[in-house]
Amino acid sequence: MNALQYDRWKELSIGLARSYGALTPRRRKLLLEEVENCIDWVVCNGLDTVDDWDGTVRGDGNLYYEAASTRVDDYLWQHRYEFERTYRNGEVELVRGRFGDMLSACVRAGFDMAVAPSAGVIGFTIGDLRDVFDGDIPDWIADQFGEHKPALLEAGRDEGVWL
Repeated sequence: MNALQYDRWKELSIGLARSYGALTPRRRKLLLEEVENCIDWVVCNGLDTVDDWDGTVRGDGNLYYEAASTRVDDYLWQHRYEFERTYRNGEVELVRGRFGDMLSACVRAGFDMAVAPSAGVIGFTIGDLRDVFDGDIPDWIADQFGEHKPALLEAGRDEGVWL
């Protein structure tokens, strides 16, 4: 990842975090802070250690860096946005709360658009995307939709978009 991708990732992810309407001011502030903190957690070993959502990155020599997704999962776990729930029958399930889902969606959608596409994120609208950029969708995002770029740019505010 380079510095431009990093800046775009942060801008889009934080902007998408602002799109959640039904949050208290305190919760919104926390979400914005946590999106930024999570991204910084992922790149803490340097921008060159992040390249792909699902793939490891080889560093100097035999050193490998975990995939961005693994680092995000670690962040969610360390900050208790993801946890284990044990049921009476002894089964254990990994659970992520609503806040963790919002945080994860913002971070991943931004990564997929700014750094490297992967499986993508649903749940945001064209309006959410336009709001991040004061009404316009920048070419670096729109161009990723290829032949569907005109449809993206003409879509209504409430239409869903797969980022």
